[in-house]
Amino acid sequence: MRILILDDEQSFVDELKFHIERYMATHLIGTDITAATSPDEIMNGDGAFDLVFLDIQMPGANGITVAKVLRERNVKTIIFFITAFDEYQDEAMDLHVFRFFEKPFDEKRLYSGLDKAMEYLDESYVDIYLNSGGDSVKVLVDDIIYVRRENRKITVFTTDGAYSAKGSFEDLVSKLPNTFFYLVHKSFLVNIHYITKYSYKELYLGDTRISVATRKQADFHKFWFDFLKRR
Repeated sequence: MRILILDDEQSFVDELKFHIERYMATHLIGTDITAATSPDEIMNGDGAFDLVFLDIQMPGANGITVAKVLRERNVKTIIFFITAFDEYQDEAMDLHVFRFFEKPFDEKRLYSGLDKAMEYLDESYVDIYLNSGGDSVKVLVDDIIYVRRENRKITVFTTDGAYSAKGSFEDLVSKLPNTFFYLVHKSFLVNIHYITKYSYKELYLGDTRISVATRKQADFHKFWFDFLKRR
């Protein structure tokens, strides 16, 4: 696993690196950790990372700018922001930041955040096989935007296009992680990471409008805001 720690305080970088190495060693996860104090060093390089810890306020480029660049290199990068300033949180939410940490960080909260990140990665990189013109195509779960059922036809819409799926709708639903997939209607299973607009009765996935079934509206409303709190 490729990990980046970027903070302008060397002592903080060293402390965070120590705890991350200890966590990964305990969980038998191989790591390649890049530790830096200069955002320019990262911006001028071409490194891509799976897990990133970024200080928001640094001399030169701030953490928001660095995060945007790193997301372009790897759209699945998990970002932890280190900040004590609420003013950045709205902008950071647009980047789907995983967690916020304040200085000095709480060790238990760090480990809890790492647990959630590992759980997310495990679920995000599970793959399934769909049909494309008679051929089987492997698709990452994280790339699935939504699944639609029309009578007996099941269509899976992904970032790379739409595919048909064999088997039952219920079987496919059972294979997808319920931490970020939600059955908002008997015919629609959505990946909430791709929701661009939401109101109580409907949501949008880009230009696609999907109604939330009346009997599911209250439960999904709670699920959605619980999800936002975890980000």
